[in-house]
Amino acid sequence: MAMMRPFILCGGSGTRLWPVSTPERPKQFHALSGPRAMIAETAARLPAHAGGFDLAPAAAVAGARWRAALNRHLPGAAQILEPLARNSGPAVAAAALCADPDDLVLILPADHHIADVPAFHEALARGADAAAGGALVTFGVRPDHAATGYGYIELESDEAARAPFAPAQRFVEKPARKTAQAYLAGGRHLWNAGIFLFRARAMIEALELHAPDMIAAARAALPAAGPLEAGETRLLAREAFARAPSISIDYAVMEKAGRVNVVPVSMGWSDLGDFRALKALHGAGRDSVIIGPAAEDHGSDNFIFSTGPRVAVRGVSGLAIAASPDGVLVTSLDGAAEVRAAVEGASRTAAPGLDPALAARARAWVYERMLPAWAEAGWDRENGGFVETLTRDGAPNFTQPRRGRVAPRQVFTFATALMHGWDPDGAASRLVDQGLAYLDGPARTPEGGWAHGLTPGQGVSDARRDLYDHAFVALGAARAFQATGEARAERIAREAFALIDAEMRDGQPGWASPQTAPGRKLANPHMHLLEASLVWYEASGDPDAHERIGELAWLFEAFMFDPMSGAVGEVFGPGWERAPGEAGARIEPGHCYEWAWLLSEARRLTARDTASWSRRLIGFADARGRGPDRFSLDAVAAAGAPLIATCRAWPQLERIRARLRFPETAAPGEAARELAAFMDAYIDEDSPAWCDRRQTDGCTPMDYLPASMPYHFMTALGGL
Repeated sequence: MAMMRPFILCGGSGTRLWPVSTPERPKQFHALSGPRAMIAETAARLPAHAGGFDLAPAAAVAGARWRAALNRHLPGAAQILEPLARNSGPAVAAAALCADPDDLVLILPADHHIADVPAFHEALARGADAAAGGALVTFGVRPDHAATGYGYIELESDEAARAPFAPAQRFVEKPARKTAQAYLAGGRHLWNAGIFLFRARAMIEALELHAPDMIAAARAALPAAGPLEAGETRLLAREAFARAPSISIDYAVMEKAGRVNVVPVSMGWSDLGDFRALKALHGAGRDSVIIGPAAEDHGSDNFIFSTGPRVAVRGVSGLAIAASPDGVLVTSLDGAAEVRAAVEGASRTAAPGLDPALAARARAWVYERMLPAWAEAGWDRENGGFVETLTRDGAPNFTQPRRGRVAPRQVFTFATALMHGWDPDGAASRLVDQGLAYLDGPARTPEGGWAHGLTPGQGVSDARRDLYDHAFVALGAARAFQATGEARAERIAREAFALIDAEMRDGQPGWASPQTAPGRKLANPHMHLLEASLVWYEASGDPDAHERIGELAWLFEAFMFDPMSGAVGEVFGPGWERAPGEAGARIEPGHCYEWAWLLSEARRLTARDTASWSRRLIGFADARGRGPDRFSLDAVAAAGAPLIATCRAWPQLERIRARLRFPETAAPGEAARELAAFMDAYIDEDSPAWCDRRQTDGCTPMDYLPASMPYHFMTALGGL
């Protein structure tokens, strides 16, 4: 028996609601319109029946990186996971293919608000009548003001706008104000709510006629067709799905199809697209609306929203003020819909004032030189695995033994590239998949976990288990899960964290590597375990990761950080006592910068106050960890005397990354000067090569490029 199958589309990042809504946690996963996240509110307002059809449980269509968030907010719901964003057209095509041909398919945005739920249910019943007869149905909201931020649907007359449903005459883009006022006065234009209802068969036929490439790509990408089972997840194949044109279902089909009906409805609808709309939802009129830890004095008609920082506002009116650990937005309420340019500027990794041409220069080398070389030559096609080095002209060294940590670092590198949109001909996707398969097979040890050393073939040369290696396995798999939603990535990440917690505790606080570093505690593996936990927590929401982040921050404060110098140590005894001799005195400025950045991520994700630590670490590394040419030294003593008077490339990258996060730690423009100096002194911009180790009098020539370095380039420069 045919059913109505609701599919909730989880696209978009809610840019106009920044910094509450961010690309890492878009607005559909926030409780903005009720006690639950907006996607859960959307599912909860669905009826059990509509127009003679039973409704199946809601399914979600979302980016693969949102799998964990979907599980939290729609537990047990079926999922169609997209490996990359392709607008609503391909998403609707995939949904239509995941239903019985005679089913009615209901498409709902995840992040809209409907105040009058009974009116919505009644409109669904009318829409079901039209869709059952073969029409493609859209829902048009009767406007109550001249909105310029919505698309409109034009009907034949104002009488048609009062009918149960009526043919659509045309779809109209967001109009200018005078045009919107004319639409409101005329009575035959409705807001396009982005809600659609149709028989699956009818939409598939329309796609085959009007968008054949789109439906073909969706078919090829789906691992199976036909109705989704409860709890089933279908991950679309990246290479096939990438062939789908990235356009909306309105452009692809609705504006071209011959039989499109509109159901007019008044249901208290809003897309909650900006802070003015949120203010209207929570309180109309001149009174201010305050949500979160904020206070106002001598103000009116403001919308003040904070998810963490305390906000005080005095003597202003008509403003939207939003604050979160990610940033602060201040705009007039009248201009709340026009904040995209400001938000894009504030959201960049780059520090304020960084010359866009300089950022583009660094970005071009990463994505046009360095990454293509490693994508082409970094994988051993005959034996599997990532090679340890390339020559300076990009040729692989297949005979060199391999460290166990290299493969997960490369998985992290290419998964991060995917998150930044770099995947030419599927290269990054392929290397992430191959790297995960390698970690799941040849890189393992017989006793469980991952090997410290590997042969150039598929053998294990050193079966010892090392905390640093396993932290990177967890990190690479966590980033791969974040970027792709792959089940194998999730399984490997969970296994790595579980093994670290079960096998690498030694009865003292923290973790150890008894097989590779007996009798010692090392700060560096703990730093990367923090990094892995941060990525995993952001990707999965795992409460164990949140707890581990807190424990690692405490370990840093209690044992690793030296409050007298402001630096982080490297080598400790089993009970965290300072190791004797040079090992205990050693401080790596690059790690000070790296800890500073990671602690700022802990603050962003968990609201733990780490800013003072970060600034003190940067202060030490700036003051005592740099050579005469101002490049960061590889190692110094607490008093600042060089222990290793060379300057590898990676500490410079970590300094740049920390400076971009904390530009206030140096003079204005210093971040740009440091980046330009690094590009001039270390990077061969005409090739994929770089200077890996620099003496105080210039670069030390090396005839190879280590595979450990693309990780650093991506973390520091990949997001510019």
